[in-house]
Amino acid sequence: MMASNTAALLLLLLLSFQLIAMSLSQTQLSTQDLPALIKIRQQLGNPDALAGWRPDSLCWGWWPAACNEQGRVTKLFLERLNITSTLPPAIGELDQLETLSVIEMPGLGGRIPDSFCNLRHLSLFNLMVTSVSGPIPACLSRTNLTSASFFRSKLNGTIPGSLWKLPYFTYFDAAYNNLVGPIPPLLVHGGTPDRPLGLMLDGNRLSGPIPWTFALERHLLQFRVANNKLTGDPSFLFGRRKTVTGTIDLSGNNFRFNLTGVEMPMQLSFLNLSHNRIYGGVPVSLRDTRVAVLDLSYNDLCGKIPTGGHMVQFKAAAYEHNKCLCGTPLPPCANGR
Repeated sequence: MMASNTAALLLLLLLSFQLIAMSLSQTQLSTQDLPALIKIRQQLGNPDALAGWRPDSLCWGWWPAACNEQGRVTKLFLERLNITSTLPPAIGELDQLETLSVIEMPGLGGRIPDSFCNLRHLSLFNLMVTSVSGPIPACLSRTNLTSASFFRSKLNGTIPGSLWKLPYFTYFDAAYNNLVGPIPPLLVHGGTPDRPLGLMLDGNRLSGPIPWTFALERHLLQFRVANNKLTGDPSFLFGRRKTVTGTIDLSGNNFRFNLTGVEMPMQLSFLNLSHNRIYGGVPVSLRDTRVAVLDLSYNDLCGKIPTGGHMVQFKAAAYEHNKCLCGTPLPPCANGR
Protein backbone atom coordinates (compact mmCIF):
# COMPACT_ATOMS: atom_id res chain seq x y z
CA MET A 1 0.00 0.00 0.00
CA MET A 2 2.86 2.38 0.90
CA ALA A 3 4.55 1.75 -2.46
CA SER A 4 1.27 2.52 -4.24
CA ASN A 5 0.84 5.79 -2.33
CA THR A 6 4.45 6.77 -3.08
CA ALA A 7 3.97 6.14 -6.79
CA ALA A 8 0.79 8.19 -6.82
CA LEU A 9 2.55 11.03 -4.99
CA LEU A 10 5.44 10.98 -7.44
CA LEU A 11 3.02 11.04 -10.36
CA LEU A 12 1.17 14.00 -8.83
CA LEU A 13 4.44 15.86 -8.32
CA LEU A 14 5.49 15.13 -11.89
CA LEU A 15 2.20 16.47 -13.26
CA SER A 16 2.53 19.55 -11.07
CA PHE A 17 6.02 20.25 -12.39
CA GLN A 18 4.76 19.83 -15.95
CA LEU A 19 1.91 22.28 -15.38
CA ILE A 20 4.28 24.80 -13.81
CA ALA A 21 6.70 24.41 -16.72
CA MET A 22 3.88 24.87 -19.24
CA SER A 23 2.66 27.94 -17.38
CA LEU A 24 6.13 29.46 -17.29
CA SER A 25 6.62 28.68 -20.98
CA GLN A 26 3.28 30.27 -21.86
CA THR A 27 4.11 33.36 -19.79
CA GLN A 28 7.43 33.68 -21.57
CA LEU A 29 5.79 33.33 -25.00
CA SER A 30 2.99 35.76 -24.22
CA THR A 31 5.40 38.54 -23.21
CA GLN A 32 7.97 38.12 -25.99
CA ASP A 33 6.70 41.10 -27.99
CA LEU A 34 5.89 43.28 -24.98
CA PRO A 35 9.21 45.23 -24.98
CA ALA A 36 8.54 46.28 -28.59
CA LEU A 37 4.98 47.36 -27.72
CA ILE A 38 6.25 49.44 -24.82
CA LYS A 39 8.74 51.12 -27.17
CA ILE A 40 5.95 51.82 -29.66
CA ARG A 41 3.82 53.36 -26.91
CA GLN A 42 6.71 55.55 -25.80
CA GLN A 43 7.52 56.62 -29.37
CA LEU A 44 3.87 57.68 -29.76
CA GLY A 45 4.01 59.81 -26.60
CA ASN A 46 2.34 57.30 -24.22
CA PRO A 47 -1.32 57.78 -25.30
CA ASP A 48 -3.97 56.52 -22.88
CA ALA A 49 -5.36 54.15 -25.52
CA LEU A 50 -2.17 52.06 -25.21
CA ALA A 51 -2.06 52.01 -21.40
CA GLY A 52 -2.51 48.22 -21.42
CA TRP A 53 1.02 47.81 -22.80
CA ARG A 54 2.79 47.67 -19.43
CA PRO A 55 5.44 45.36 -17.93
CA ASP A 56 3.01 43.25 -15.85
CA SER A 57 0.48 42.67 -18.65
CA LEU A 58 -0.19 39.55 -20.73
CA CYS A 59 -1.14 39.05 -24.35
CA TRP A 60 -4.91 39.16 -23.97
CA GLY A 61 -4.70 42.67 -22.49
CA TRP A 62 -2.72 44.22 -25.34
CA TRP A 63 -5.51 45.48 -27.56
CA PRO A 64 -5.27 47.23 -30.07
CA ALA A 65 -2.58 44.61 -30.68
CA ALA A 66 -3.81 41.05 -31.30
CA CYS A 67 -1.87 37.83 -30.70
CA ASN A 68 -1.86 34.30 -32.07
CA GLU A 69 -2.01 31.10 -29.99
CA GLN A 70 1.70 31.32 -29.25
CA GLY A 71 1.31 34.79 -27.78
CA ARG A 72 3.03 36.57 -30.68
CA VAL A 73 1.64 39.86 -31.97
CA THR A 74 0.24 39.33 -35.48
CA LYS A 75 -2.08 42.35 -35.81
CA LEU A 76 -1.72 45.99 -34.79
CA PHE A 77 -4.48 48.58 -35.17
CA LEU A 78 -3.49 52.20 -34.49
CA GLU A 79 -6.60 54.11 -35.46
CA ARG A 80 -7.93 57.58 -34.67
CA LEU A 81 -5.42 58.34 -31.91
CA ASN A 82 -5.17 62.06 -31.18
CA ILE A 83 -1.40 62.32 -31.12
CA THR A 84 1.43 64.33 -32.68
CA SER A 85 4.32 62.01 -33.37
CA THR A 86 6.23 60.12 -36.05
CA LEU A 87 5.55 56.60 -37.23
CA PRO A 88 7.28 54.39 -34.60
CA PRO A 89 10.34 52.48 -35.91
CA ALA A 90 9.82 49.93 -33.11
CA ILE A 91 6.89 48.45 -35.07
CA GLY A 92 9.59 46.79 -37.18
CA GLU A 93 10.56 44.69 -34.13
CA LEU A 94 7.23 42.79 -34.20
CA ASP A 95 8.68 40.11 -36.45
CA GLN A 96 5.47 38.03 -36.63
CA LEU A 97 3.25 40.95 -37.63
CA GLU A 98 0.82 40.16 -40.46
CA THR A 99 -1.56 43.16 -40.34
CA LEU A 100 -0.62 46.78 -39.68
CA SER A 101 -3.43 49.33 -39.84
CA VAL A 102 -2.73 53.02 -39.15
CA ILE A 103 -5.85 55.05 -39.95
CA GLU A 104 -7.07 58.65 -39.47
CA MET A 105 -4.12 60.00 -37.52
CA PRO A 106 -3.38 63.37 -39.19
CA GLY A 107 -0.91 64.28 -36.43
CA LEU A 108 1.28 61.31 -37.34
CA GLY A 109 4.20 62.37 -39.53
CA GLY A 110 7.75 61.36 -40.36
CA ARG A 111 8.60 58.68 -42.88
CA ILE A 112 7.85 54.98 -43.24
CA PRO A 113 10.79 53.52 -41.26
CA ASP A 114 13.15 51.14 -43.04
CA SER A 115 12.64 48.81 -40.06
CA PHE A 116 9.24 47.93 -41.54
CA CYS A 117 11.08 46.04 -44.26
CA ASN A 118 12.03 43.46 -41.59
CA LEU A 119 8.37 42.45 -41.28
CA ARG A 120 8.68 39.33 -43.42
CA HIS A 121 5.15 38.15 -42.59
CA LEU A 122 3.42 41.50 -43.22
CA SER A 123 0.50 40.91 -45.61
CA LEU A 124 -1.86 43.87 -45.05
CA PHE A 125 -0.49 47.42 -44.57
CA ASN A 126 -2.88 50.38 -44.21
CA LEU A 127 -1.49 53.90 -43.75
CA MET A 128 -4.51 56.10 -44.42
CA VAL A 129 -5.26 59.76 -43.69
CA THR A 130 -1.94 60.63 -42.04
CA SER A 131 0.83 63.21 -42.51
CA VAL A 132 3.48 60.57 -43.17
CA SER A 133 5.74 61.79 -45.98
CA GLY A 134 8.85 60.69 -47.84
CA PRO A 135 9.18 57.82 -50.32
CA ILE A 136 7.61 54.39 -50.27
CA PRO A 137 10.54 52.16 -49.20
CA ALA A 138 11.66 49.86 -52.03
CA CYS A 139 12.62 47.25 -49.45
CA LEU A 140 8.93 46.59 -48.72
CA SER A 141 9.39 44.01 -51.48
CA ARG A 142 11.01 41.85 -48.77
CA THR A 143 7.69 41.56 -46.92
CA ASN A 144 4.72 39.37 -47.80
CA LEU A 145 2.38 42.19 -48.86
CA THR A 146 -0.82 41.32 -50.69
CA SER A 147 -2.52 44.66 -50.02
CA ALA A 148 -1.26 48.17 -49.21
CA SER A 149 -3.26 51.38 -48.83
CA PHE A 150 -1.56 54.76 -48.39
CA PHE A 151 -4.71 56.77 -49.10
CA ARG A 152 -4.51 60.52 -48.31
CA SER A 153 -1.08 60.68 -46.76
CA LYS A 154 1.80 62.88 -47.95
CA LEU A 155 4.08 60.36 -49.61
CA ASN A 156 6.32 61.62 -52.41
CA GLY A 157 8.90 60.33 -54.85
CA THR A 158 8.33 57.51 -57.31
CA ILE A 159 6.53 54.21 -56.83
CA PRO A 160 9.19 51.51 -56.31
CA GLY A 161 9.43 49.14 -59.26
CA SER A 162 10.62 46.44 -56.86
CA LEU A 163 7.04 45.86 -55.64
CA TRP A 164 6.54 43.52 -58.63
CA LYS A 165 8.61 40.98 -56.66
CA LEU A 166 5.71 40.53 -54.22
CA PRO A 167 4.11 37.33 -55.58
CA TYR A 168 0.54 37.98 -54.35
CA PHE A 169 0.34 41.78 -54.47
CA THR A 170 -3.13 42.44 -55.88
CA TYR A 171 -4.30 45.67 -54.19
CA PHE A 172 -2.52 49.04 -54.05
CA ASP A 173 -4.13 52.33 -53.06
CA ALA A 174 -1.88 55.41 -53.01
CA ALA A 175 -4.55 57.92 -54.02
CA TYR A 176 -4.11 61.55 -53.04
CA ASN A 177 -0.42 61.70 -52.25
CA ASN A 178 2.41 63.55 -54.01
CA LEU A 179 3.82 60.70 -56.10
CA VAL A 180 5.58 61.40 -59.39
CA GLY A 181 7.05 59.42 -62.28
CA PRO A 182 5.69 56.37 -64.09
CA ILE A 183 3.44 53.53 -62.97
CA PRO A 184 5.75 50.51 -62.68
CA PRO A 185 4.96 47.43 -64.80
CA LEU A 186 3.36 44.58 -62.84
CA LEU A 187 2.74 46.89 -59.88
CA VAL A 188 -0.27 44.73 -59.01
CA HIS A 189 -0.62 41.40 -60.75
CA GLY A 190 -2.06 37.92 -60.68
CA GLY A 191 -5.72 38.83 -60.30
CA THR A 192 -8.22 35.97 -60.01
CA PRO A 193 -12.04 35.80 -59.94
CA ASP A 194 -11.86 35.51 -56.15
CA ARG A 195 -9.19 38.21 -55.77
CA PRO A 196 -9.49 40.77 -58.60
CA LEU A 197 -6.92 43.54 -58.90
CA GLY A 198 -7.35 46.96 -57.36
CA LEU A 199 -5.14 49.93 -58.33
CA MET A 200 -6.02 53.41 -57.04
CA LEU A 201 -3.59 56.22 -57.88
CA ASP A 202 -5.95 59.21 -58.20
CA GLY A 203 -4.75 62.68 -57.36
CA ASN A 204 -0.98 62.35 -57.75
CA ARG A 205 1.43 63.74 -60.37
CA LEU A 206 2.20 60.51 -62.20
CA SER A 207 3.29 60.70 -65.84
CA GLY A 208 3.90 58.47 -68.85
CA PRO A 209 1.70 55.68 -70.24
CA ILE A 210 -0.09 52.93 -68.36
CA PRO A 211 2.16 49.85 -68.65
CA TRP A 212 1.02 47.41 -71.34
CA THR A 213 1.40 44.55 -68.81
CA PHE A 214 -2.08 45.42 -67.56
CA ALA A 215 -3.39 44.10 -70.88
CA LEU A 216 -2.59 40.63 -69.55
CA GLU A 217 -4.78 41.05 -66.47
CA ARG A 218 -8.34 39.87 -66.98
CA HIS A 219 -9.80 40.34 -63.49
CA LEU A 220 -10.09 43.92 -62.26
CA LEU A 221 -12.07 45.35 -59.37
CA GLN A 222 -10.89 48.98 -59.41
CA PHE A 223 -8.58 50.83 -61.79
CA ARG A 224 -8.47 54.51 -60.87
CA VAL A 225 -5.74 56.89 -62.08
CA ALA A 226 -7.73 60.11 -62.31
CA ASN A 227 -6.14 63.56 -62.13
CA ASN A 228 -2.54 62.75 -63.00
CA LYS A 229 -0.41 63.59 -66.05
CA LEU A 230 -0.67 60.25 -67.80
CA THR A 231 -0.51 59.88 -71.58
CA GLY A 232 -0.85 57.27 -74.32
CA ASP A 233 -3.48 54.72 -75.28
CA PRO A 234 -4.90 52.67 -72.36
CA SER A 235 -7.65 50.99 -74.41
CA PHE A 236 -6.12 47.58 -73.60
CA LEU A 237 -7.80 47.91 -70.18
CA PHE A 238 -11.12 47.16 -71.90
CA GLY A 239 -12.44 44.15 -73.81
CA ARG A 240 -15.28 41.64 -73.63
CA ARG A 241 -12.92 39.04 -72.16
CA LYS A 242 -12.13 41.33 -69.24
CA THR A 243 -13.97 40.87 -65.95
CA VAL A 244 -14.25 44.34 -64.45
CA THR A 245 -16.76 44.36 -61.61
CA GLY A 246 -16.18 47.88 -60.30
CA THR A 247 -14.63 51.12 -61.57
CA ILE A 248 -12.42 52.35 -64.41
CA ASP A 249 -11.60 56.03 -63.90
CA LEU A 250 -9.07 57.54 -66.32
CA SER A 251 -10.35 61.12 -66.08
CA GLY A 252 -8.23 64.24 -65.88
CA ASN A 253 -5.21 63.02 -67.87
CA ASN A 254 -3.86 63.37 -71.42
CA PHE A 255 -4.95 60.03 -72.84
CA ARG A 256 -5.63 59.93 -76.57
CA PHE A 257 -7.20 56.98 -78.42
CA ASN A 258 -10.14 56.08 -80.65
CA LEU A 259 -13.08 55.03 -78.49
CA THR A 260 -15.39 53.95 -81.32
CA GLY A 261 -14.67 50.23 -81.48
CA VAL A 262 -13.70 49.65 -77.85
CA GLU A 263 -15.51 46.64 -76.38
CA MET A 264 -16.66 47.44 -72.86
CA PRO A 265 -16.52 44.73 -70.15
CA MET A 266 -20.03 43.44 -69.49
CA GLN A 267 -19.91 43.80 -65.69
CA LEU A 268 -18.30 47.26 -65.56
CA SER A 269 -20.35 49.51 -63.25
CA PHE A 270 -18.54 52.90 -63.29
CA LEU A 271 -16.74 54.52 -66.23
CA ASN A 272 -15.18 57.98 -66.22
CA LEU A 273 -13.07 59.02 -69.23
CA SER A 274 -13.72 62.76 -68.95
CA HIS A 275 -11.16 65.55 -69.41
CA ASN A 276 -8.86 63.72 -71.84
CA ARG A 277 -8.27 63.94 -75.60
CA ILE A 278 -10.22 60.82 -76.58
CA TYR A 279 -11.68 60.88 -80.09
CA GLY A 280 -14.01 58.77 -82.26
CA GLY A 281 -17.58 57.95 -81.23
CA VAL A 282 -19.45 56.54 -78.26
CA PRO A 283 -19.04 52.73 -78.46
CA VAL A 284 -22.14 50.68 -79.18
CA SER A 285 -20.89 48.09 -76.70
CA LEU A 286 -21.99 50.36 -73.83
CA ARG A 287 -25.60 49.29 -74.50
CA ASP A 288 -25.02 45.82 -73.10
CA THR A 289 -22.99 46.65 -70.00
CA ARG A 290 -24.00 47.23 -66.38
CA VAL A 291 -22.51 50.73 -66.30
CA ALA A 292 -24.59 52.86 -63.91
CA VAL A 293 -22.32 55.93 -63.86
CA LEU A 294 -20.86 57.27 -67.13
CA ASP A 295 -18.83 60.40 -67.88
CA LEU A 296 -17.36 60.98 -71.34
CA SER A 297 -17.43 64.78 -71.16
CA TYR A 298 -14.61 67.13 -72.18
CA ASN A 299 -13.11 65.02 -74.96
CA ASP A 300 -13.00 65.12 -78.79
CA LEU A 301 -15.83 62.66 -79.44
CA CYS A 302 -18.11 63.04 -82.46
CA GLY A 303 -21.10 61.36 -84.09
CA LYS A 304 -24.47 59.99 -83.04
CA ILE A 305 -24.85 58.56 -79.53
CA PRO A 306 -26.09 54.93 -79.66
CA THR A 307 -29.59 54.26 -78.38
CA GLY A 308 -31.36 51.32 -76.85
CA GLY A 309 -30.41 48.91 -74.12
CA HIS A 310 -28.65 50.50 -71.19
CA MET A 311 -28.16 53.90 -72.87
CA VAL A 312 -31.48 55.35 -71.76
CA GLN A 313 -30.27 56.02 -68.21
CA PHE A 314 -27.41 58.39 -69.16
CA LYS A 315 -28.08 62.12 -69.00
CA ALA A 316 -26.69 64.92 -71.18
CA ALA A 317 -23.94 65.72 -68.64
CA ALA A 318 -22.28 62.41 -69.52
CA TYR A 319 -21.55 63.71 -73.06
CA GLU A 320 -21.15 67.48 -72.78
CA HIS A 321 -18.21 69.50 -74.10
CA ASN A 322 -17.20 67.15 -76.89
CA LYS A 323 -16.40 67.97 -80.51
CA CYS A 324 -19.67 67.08 -82.23
CA LEU A 325 -21.73 64.46 -80.39
CA CYS A 326 -25.44 64.49 -81.11
CA GLY A 327 -28.61 62.52 -80.54
CA THR A 328 -30.50 61.60 -77.36
CA PRO A 329 -29.99 62.96 -74.73
CA LEU A 330 -28.20 65.76 -76.64
CA PRO A 331 -29.85 67.75 -79.46
CA PRO A 332 -30.73 65.79 -82.62
CA CYS A 333 -28.07 65.24 -85.25
CA ALA A 334 -28.20 67.43 -88.36
CA ASN A 335 -29.96 65.80 -91.33
CA GLY A 336 -31.05 62.94 -89.06
CA ARG A 337 -27.55 61.48 -88.92
